[in-house]
Amino acid sequence: MNPPLLLVMCALLLAASLACHCQDVVLIHGKRSFATEEQQIQELVSFYGLKLRTVDIGSAGDLMSQVRNPSTTALIVAEDALNGIAGEQLQSALRKSKRSDIPMLVFGIAGDGDAETLRFWSNGEVHGCAPIAANVRPSVLHMADSATLNRTLAGFDLPAVASLRCRLQIRDSSVAKALVIAQEYSSLPSPVLVRVQAKQTEVFFTPQSYSFDQSFVGQPSGLAKAFSSIAPFILFLDYAAGDYKWHLQGHYANFTIDDPWLTQPYGDLDYPALLKEMEEHNFHTTIAFVPWNFDRSESAVVALFREHPDRYSICLHGNNHTHREFGDYATNPLREQEAGIKQAVARMERFEKLTGVRYDRLMVFPHGVAPEDTFRALKMYGFSATANSIDVPLDHTFPTAPTFLLRPYTGAYSNLLSLSRYSVEAPISELDLAIESFLGNPLLFYGHHEFFKGGIGAFDQMANRVNAMQPQTRWASLGEVVRHLYQIRRREDGALDVQMLSREMNLDNPTSQEAVFYIHSQDGPAPVIASLTIDGSPGAFEQTASGLALHLIIPPHQMRKIRVVYESDLDLLKEDTRKTNLYAYALRTISDVRDLYLPKHAWGRVVVAAYYDHNFRFIELYLERKLLLTVTVLCVFLIIGLCYIRKRHKRHVVNGARAS
Repeated sequence: MNPPLLLVMCALLLAASLACHCQDVVLIHGKRSFATEEQQIQELVSFYGLKLRTVDIGSAGDLMSQVRNPSTTALIVAEDALNGIAGEQLQSALRKSKRSDIPMLVFGIAGDGDAETLRFWSNGEVHGCAPIAANVRPSVLHMADSATLNRTLAGFDLPAVASLRCRLQIRDSSVAKALVIAQEYSSLPSPVLVRVQAKQTEVFFTPQSYSFDQSFVGQPSGLAKAFSSIAPFILFLDYAAGDYKWHLQGHYANFTIDDPWLTQPYGDLDYPALLKEMEEHNFHTTIAFVPWNFDRSESAVVALFREHPDRYSICLHGNNHTHREFGDYATNPLREQEAGIKQAVARMERFEKLTGVRYDRLMVFPHGVAPEDTFRALKMYGFSATANSIDVPLDHTFPTAPTFLLRPYTGAYSNLLSLSRYSVEAPISELDLAIESFLGNPLLFYGHHEFFKGGIGAFDQMANRVNAMQPQTRWASLGEVVRHLYQIRRREDGALDVQMLSREMNLDNPTSQEAVFYIHSQDGPAPVIASLTIDGSPGAFEQTASGLALHLIIPPHQMRKIRVVYESDLDLLKEDTRKTNLYAYALRTISDVRDLYLPKHAWGRVVVAAYYDHNFRFIELYLERKLLLTVTVLCVFLIIGLCYIRKRHKRHVVNGARAS
């Protein structure tokens, strides 16, 4: 066969292999309109990487063929559609799926339907739904103890954001289980999600609800309420789809300390003492390192990092750390930010050569997240991700979809992986941690050296909480977390689909059998991929309009390291790493005085404590601006003075010559 034709056939075969192999969720419409619920279902189906197929109640034959389709993983039915369904025939179809039985969810129960229909589908366990007064508003949704469905959420109370139309009435038996219960102080508890083992098929029931609290919409801190607003559908789809939905492999966590350079101690941070805490309480610390400090690390601290890469790691924290140097373009133009990114990389390469300590090309922006075009520049210059207190760029409004809050990461902005972190210097909700763990999300924490002013064990309690909640948690560097931050799902043919979210990926095959992985990344047409390597060797891939695509066969219990390099104008040999910025030099000196020298004196510790306790950063900014202005004025006067002295000297020489 001629080679060009062979290449075309291989490309077509690869494209066919990478076609959608997602599982189906079948939704049966009734006569009523459930616009809100169906929108929530649609968003969650997309969130989990599934495909929604809708069927009208009048299409009985179409319904049965859809349910019998081997790709169907769940059935969702509006209550008012139940009377139009041949019950025995549908139950038989649910039991005769290719894999396990297909679970079914009945939603939109309003209390005015046929109670006999509910009894039929629940084997008599649900015998009605009593109307609830419109003024009854629950305070919490209690998550019942269910290791299979609720997992880390068992026993927690979610804040209630919606009222129920009616109260499901269930028999007191072991067959019917209320998984979520709405509680209000002056009223009876109301089941929000009920699970029934009905004639060997699992059927779930949830009443119709209406929202009374939208305060979480578009709010970065709204995770608990966002989860609560769609809890019945999340729990059902998460359970029904199993490994066939998008999920992460493993549970990861990281603690990052912003600002310090490698000197012992750095303010309240004692590196050897923190190492002992990490070993005893099992956690990992990343130092978000300011590249300006690349050439002044202490050998003893460097040795500590080289000898304990499982506990200590390095990523980037800006470049000069001149406050929000990667902020609004009106103050810091994009071209200056791009130059700062390139200089930061060049400095960190010098740091790695000087110290032998590897660093992760991952950016923590100083004083807040950058605009989206800076994200694009980071991706082009080889950054794997950015991690900040918020994962949405500065020039974008926060999304309003509740599902956006279900992940502390996104690749929606210039296809750069952006992660959000929890500050340990403010209270962290244990409920939020339980939700993140339930969803399989990485838990990322950050703080500053002053977090340890009360003792070097300040983070121990948080590490213990995480390890107790999810004993399989793996604490790792931010870079290692990112390299394992890919979404994976099983296909009907036994292979696996993978969404590569970063330019680096360590793809594991944890099974005892050889597995085929179909990998896709959402890179878009720019930046252009220069090369791809697999375990350091060039790899074959297809670059499509939306990203790259490839497939790998990985033996059991092995891993493949996949790395992508993009075309850019970064030339490390030409980048100037010198510290010529006077403002940056003054700022770093002031920071060192504040964090390293003042704490050596009792009066200095009082000053520093007051600075951090009362957030007197605005004074620092004022003094820095005044210092810069003062230095500039002095330089101008110095230059004028030197010119004047030189002129006087020249005149004196001329006059002396004339006199002689």
